[in-house]
Amino acid sequence: MIKTAIAFMLGCLLFLQLTSLPNLLWFFGLIPLLILLASARTRLISYFGFGVLWTFFQATLLVNDQLSTELEGKDNVISGVISSLPQHNGRRIRFEFTPDSEFSTFPSKLRLTWYKPLPVHFEAGDHWQLTIRLKKIHGMSNPGSFDYESWLFQQGFGATGYVRTSKTNKLLSESSAFNINKLRQKLSNILHTHLSSSPNLGLIEGLTIGVRDNISQNQWQVLRASGTNHLLAISGLHIGLAAAIGFFSFRWLWARKTTKLLHLPATEFAVIGSASAALFYAALAGFSIPTQRALIMVTVVMIAILIRRPLASSSLLSLSMLVVLSWAPFSVLSSGFWLSFSAVAIILFVSQNRFPSPRFQWLKIHTLIAFGLTPLLLLFFLKTSLIAPIANLVAIPFISFIIVPLLLLASVMFCLFEPIGILLINIADSLLSLFWPLLDYLASLSFSQWSISPLHFYHYVIIGLSTLLLLTPRGFPAKWLGIIGLSPLLLFIQDKPEVGEFKFTLLDVGQGLSAVVQTHSHTLVFDTGPKFSDSFNTGTAIVLPFLQHHGINSIDTLIISHGDNDHIGGALPLMAAMPVNNILSSVPSRIPSAKACTTGQSWQWDNVSFHLLHPDSLDIGSENDLSCVLKITNASGSILLTGDIEKPAENLLLQRHRKNLQSTVLVAPHHGSKTSSSLEFIQAINPKVVLFPVGYRNRYSFPHNSVIDRYIKQNTQLFNSADHGAISIHFANSFVSNPIGWRQVNQKIWTPSD
Repeated sequence: MIKTAIAFMLGCLLFLQLTSLPNLLWFFGLIPLLILLASARTRLISYFGFGVLWTFFQATLLVNDQLSTELEGKDNVISGVISSLPQHNGRRIRFEFTPDSEFSTFPSKLRLTWYKPLPVHFEAGDHWQLTIRLKKIHGMSNPGSFDYESWLFQQGFGATGYVRTSKTNKLLSESSAFNINKLRQKLSNILHTHLSSSPNLGLIEGLTIGVRDNISQNQWQVLRASGTNHLLAISGLHIGLAAAIGFFSFRWLWARKTTKLLHLPATEFAVIGSASAALFYAALAGFSIPTQRALIMVTVVMIAILIRRPLASSSLLSLSMLVVLSWAPFSVLSSGFWLSFSAVAIILFVSQNRFPSPRFQWLKIHTLIAFGLTPLLLLFFLKTSLIAPIANLVAIPFISFIIVPLLLLASVMFCLFEPIGILLINIADSLLSLFWPLLDYLASLSFSQWSISPLHFYHYVIIGLSTLLLLTPRGFPAKWLGIIGLSPLLLFIQDKPEVGEFKFTLLDVGQGLSAVVQTHSHTLVFDTGPKFSDSFNTGTAIVLPFLQHHGINSIDTLIISHGDNDHIGGALPLMAAMPVNNILSSVPSRIPSAKACTTGQSWQWDNVSFHLLHPDSLDIGSENDLSCVLKITNASGSILLTGDIEKPAENLLLQRHRKNLQSTVLVAPHHGSKTSSSLEFIQAINPKVVLFPVGYRNRYSFPHNSVIDRYIKQNTQLFNSADHGAISIHFANSFVSNPIGWRQVNQKIWTPSD
């Protein structure tokens, strides 16, 4: 069973590494072959093939359910159901929308946003007619950062979009009182009413109904640093706990009257109660992907008990994996899938064949789980919490055996007798307020986290196998070799440009600008992209992960070209997350410790020259025209970063630096607006490559067609971040590489092509 599950899982995983869907004829052609292979000797190959075919089939359905090009960017009036709990943040509402059956030309699941003015009544399960504008699934594409497109694909979305302000928007009917999302909406409203001023609102909402939008950035940071963030995901641990509570409660109640035992044994009745409790908690969490996995695992265990057929623990785990992948084969793309199944596998591995069991066996197992999951945590997040065993030693019993039961009971009481439910959530709130300072203290310790530079994939395989070897029982042959296998964690050195070389990367921050320049021993960041809300900015969501992905732990110089949000928005959050040694800006008053960037400033790092060409300290004009302009040069070429300057500033640069403007690569002024990139300016620079930092289908329609035409007439290669993602160029000592787009390097089945 174990080999079968692994073979099927590998089939799912390897198919999803393809860059495009194969021809459908392959699907039908391979089915007879796999049937022939289903003999004893070739059975594992057959299961591997079935994993490939099943994922092929599911992926084809989902890809074919994506938004068509004809519907993109157009206003459409459709009706459908609010199929998720709407997420409010004051300025907007985000929700899932399922179109009615007559709108079959649209994807079956949409992710929409409604901006102000917002509707008065808008709840889960309501039936609405809406005027919407859609676009294909598309996210910012950068090394090291969250893959939004992959997440949308895993969740089954076919398009994203927003609600247009229109008189045609109207509520057709309210949801049924028996709609589970209606109950979740009611619970959410109660929590917001009675805990509106509590800092624990987001934590309680996450543990109760699986909505984590109100957890603050600081709270997330504490949870990650302490290794306890898994407790805020309603998954295996909590669903299993709910099942256990249901099992023992129902068995105790049923056993009170012995006459009932003649009709149905207490254990079988307890199984029904256990499954019901697990189902109830999964429903409260909105049947999210992690809860679906956990519910399937619990159901498999309960069925085994019900049919009185004993199964080995390893067989139960393997069967659960097969059912999960049959239900949702794209789960293999999720870190949660690997962490949850690996945690259970580690428990089974370290608990068996160790006789006699040592004292405090549970404490030892807990520590070994933390150690065993380290390779996966480093693979997915490039960091792991060193204090996780200590923090979880306290947090798991407190959250799982005190807070979660209180909140589950409160959820039931809200339906039966609301005052008791309110009392219970207030008790949970008070207990969390007492507990949080301890977690905060542990997370603040200087050694709380350990970060590494990204390793090659084969390094992670070696580290994983070595960790498994070290988890074997004492006396296992050659166990000590596991220590040698961990050596890449200490010996691997991140690739860096040679002296005299530099690597330039224009990051994909949507409609904004951020770029990173790496020399042999220094790092410069030019702008940080926009801040979209208090909970999301590209400084910490894009720039910081990119730097960490390249093993960079500090910024030598940060340049903020000017004060527009799409350039400065992520600066303060980035500065709070990573040390910055020097800051230059045309708006130094808006950034602590910043100095003014002015023409004439220059420096050299590792035989690479940096020169600021604009603005002069006496220049006047718009904020755009006062943007910092930076030229970077080495022996093979140069690049010019121009911020948001427009034609007046371009004319000043022509007057002052015409002979020094020529550059191999140009980051287009003002994202390619028609108010910039004059023909004379382009001719003076004479770039071979121009890069446009623009957002996908941005509302300004940047870059403007007239600007594109001017560059094409100069025989310039054009690249833009919307189509290519992050764009990297290596300025070596003897050549300048061709631009490399991360979207093309990281192409997957679900990735929109340029």
